[in-house]
Amino acid sequence: MNRGRYFDFIIVGQGLAGLAAAYFASRHGTVALVSKGNSRISNSYLAQGGIASAISPDDSIKLHYKDTITVGKNLCDKKAVKMLVTEGRSIIKEIISLGMKFDRNNSELDISLEGGHSRRRVLHANGSSTGKELVKFFLDLTAQQKNITRFTNSYLYELLVKDGIAHGALFFNPKKLKSFRLLSNRTIIASGGLAGIYHKSTNPFSTSGDGIAAAYNAGAAIENIEFIQFHPTALNKKNCPPFLLSEAMRGEGAVLVDRRGKRIFDNGELTELSPRDELSKAIHQYLRAGKNRNIYLSLSSIEKDVIKRKFSYISNELMKYDIDIITSGIPVAPAAHYTVGGIKTGLFGETNITGLYAIGEAASTGVHGANRLASNSLLECLVFAKQCVLHSCKLSFATRPIELDAATCLTIDDKNENIFQKVREQIAKILWEDVGIIRNASSLNSAKEKLIKLQNKYSGSGNEYYLIQIQNLIQLALLITNGALARKESRGCHIRGDYPHQSKKFEHNSCQIKKQSTQLIVRRDK
Repeated sequence: MNRGRYFDFIIVGQGLAGLAAAYFASRHGTVALVSKGNSRISNSYLAQGGIASAISPDDSIKLHYKDTITVGKNLCDKKAVKMLVTEGRSIIKEIISLGMKFDRNNSELDISLEGGHSRRRVLHANGSSTGKELVKFFLDLTAQQKNITRFTNSYLYELLVKDGIAHGALFFNPKKLKSFRLLSNRTIIASGGLAGIYHKSTNPFSTSGDGIAAAYNAGAAIENIEFIQFHPTALNKKNCPPFLLSEAMRGEGAVLVDRRGKRIFDNGELTELSPRDELSKAIHQYLRAGKNRNIYLSLSSIEKDVIKRKFSYISNELMKYDIDIITSGIPVAPAAHYTVGGIKTGLFGETNITGLYAIGEAASTGVHGANRLASNSLLECLVFAKQCVLHSCKLSFATRPIELDAATCLTIDDKNENIFQKVREQIAKILWEDVGIIRNASSLNSAKEKLIKLQNKYSGSGNEYYLIQIQNLIQLALLITNGALARKESRGCHIRGDYPHQSKKFEHNSCQIKKQSTQLIVRRDK
């Protein structure tokens, strides 16, 4: 392996956070934009809900801030939320001026309502294809920048850190059977979350926490990783994937009904627009309470032309599974959806490792607290992508990284692919059954025991591509499990059956660092 190619910025991930960071970074130097797949395989690209911003006349930054804090169940970093909602409105106006087209009703922006929001403030692009349109927009912007070099099919397996300073990363291209090193004083992890490692998940298979694992192995702090948000309405049909059904459908009037068409949640305490954690829990409990129970999402109260205009993508996808959303209810159940925690960062995406940044779903910026407010995630990608680039440009570095030790090259053994697939399925089922929507000490300890057995079995597996991925998946599952065991309360999307109430004692962030036991630390700002 050569010493490595130097860039002013290395950005890992080609979802919205990575693409936006690459665009903003290209104004300041050379950029390596690295992904293990292509830009159409990311949570950003698949995001249906929209992007939240307080831009309507009857809305305000103050109200957006209040709603975010409320849904975060007193764990949000208030300074980070203030930055999100303030800079968020500015950045929406900026990208509109750059040519981003959001849906309009005549000449006015078409603004929707979603769960947890007190005002209509969710913008959409091409109906329920908002993420796709934003990704395409930033793909076009980055394609115009000649100082951005793309590396695809490249798996991040090690961050290069010496004396607490990041100097780049090691990657492996399994198609070319080649390891390579990229060097930089600024490395930005934007590789997405880890909810794809659950058995039932709205995420693509590639959402497996690679960047979080690499950061943890390099000594970065992992924060609040026990908070996995389950989306309440994913397709629940045998032999079909748990396809995401946008919250915007409920915002337009879709309701949850039983097999007879009777509305289930209509007592005023819980509605279709309650925060996701509350609704997921209620649906989960309803389905578990009786044999052969089902819940359906009914769009019967929504005008047909609205369905065709706003939800054509969902309609076309469900037609593949013989479901006509206009004439029939859609069977739904919760599925793992979003990684609320992640790599612990400061206000500008900076980690405890100098020169290493994290943004997007890979990061724990503090804006979501214990539960993410719907459609804040795409906004978070844009805001913190820009902020981390600006912050990193202010740091004083030598013109080139210091001399590093010889790098470790990966190998690949095709016979291990089946082993990897089998173990990943085992981990997925352990997480779903024992570290799912409702956890307790018994299920969590059972999960930990099973995971440690797997960890012992596959420890010391050398530098083989598939076996390293197995080790990382086990470690990530243990981080979630250990965090859930330590948090003896129910808060946001972390729900414990044996500790059903929120506790003042645990009004802190959980933090895990390699070679240290799980601990609770005081949050950055209250």
